[in-house]
Amino acid sequence: MFDWDRNNLRKIRGHKIGREEVEQAIKNDPLAVYEQEMEGEIRFVYYGETDAGRLVAVIVTERNEKLRVVTAYDLDTGQKREYLERRTKGE
Repeated sequence: MFDWDRNNLRKIRGHKIGREEVEQAIKNDPLAVYEQEMEGEIRFVYYGETDAGRLVAVIVTERNEKLRVVTAYDLDTGQKREYLERRTKGE
């Protein structure tokens, strides 16, 4: 399901996020935030929550029928507020 290699693992490690946390956030019904086109491919931005309750943004693209994680990082204060408000509304 996920496409991992040294490059994207290095990027998430730079934000002190582990592979398992990213996979949990995507599997735990994340909120779709927006799409963007970068370097000729569509990237999807999600806000999600790990099993431990950590709120993270995950940017992915689809390659070869797998999700390729571009990067992930902790939500800032405004992003956390948006995530919690949308969850409260039932999204």
